[in-house]
Amino acid sequence: MWRVLSIAFLGLTSLPILASDLTATTSFELTDPTGRITQHSTTLMIHDQCSRASGQNYVGDGQGNHKIYGPRFAMIRQCDLRLDVIADLDHQVYSVYSLPKGPTRAQYKAAVAKAKVQPQVAETLTITTEVVDMGETKLLFGRVAHHYKIHSKREPSAGANAEAHEEFSDGWYIEIPEYQQLRGCNPFAEFEGPKTQHAVFVTSGSQSINYRVIRKSSGPAMTGSYPADTVTTAHAWVKQPDGSVHEYTDTRKETITALSTDPLDPALFDAPPGYVRVSEVKINPTLPGRTGQR
Repeated sequence: MWRVLSIAFLGLTSLPILASDLTATTSFELTDPTGRITQHSTTLMIHDQCSRASGQNYVGDGQGNHKIYGPRFAMIRQCDLRLDVIADLDHQVYSVYSLPKGPTRAQYKAAVAKAKVQPQVAETLTITTEVVDMGETKLLFGRVAHHYKIHSKREPSAGANAEAHEEFSDGWYIEIPEYQQLRGCNPFAEFEGPKTQHAVFVTSGSQSINYRVIRKSSGPAMTGSYPADTVTTAHAWVKQPDGSVHEYTDTRKETITALSTDPLDPALFDAPPGYVRVSEVKINPTLPGRTGQR
């Protein structure tokens, strides 16, 4: 069993935080190793210290035919209250989850000091990132987009519970400073400086992490950090139950299709009125015909 988790950490800068509304709609297309095409469109809204992402998933055959799976959903994050609200818009139910609390400054310093004296494990996971600035810019939705090519590679040493992974991205990136308003959602924001990074973690089953991470990077700092129109090809080398290693390749396309700074209704960032609160809302069911085994 294997799975790929893609996590994007967007830039948090030291610039003044100015409240501003934002609505951005992004289309995603994933072609998995079997050739199945999964598509969805997500609309992200930001208002003060709250965000809302809504959308729906569907599977396509690459010829214009598609089948919807899963409900229409909204994921609301209230940074000021440190809460997540997840709503199923089709069944009119929602659930509420608390965001993790950050450590105190004393706890953070103690944890850093402890980590420095801990014996380092022999196994390593080397993550190398190379950024190439293509020297091209253009306007997308009134914002300057920069053209970058990014090559990232994950190389585990023998014995490390991690899988090799490599990806190549080519596309246009813009800045979305409105994300600064959501800084309160990051439990470690007080202790972190400016940061922009994109990481893809490939895990295998329930294996524990038994390695230390070594990061290497080259190339210029990216002026734009949000993918506005990108294509990424990823390769993963996954160990099979019989000990053999199989390579899987997928392609991801990510494109902003609309962006607006028009004022938003604050009511959009709370539990929908009339909805029933439940203990859990599932918004990402298993794809039809997929068991998770490979």
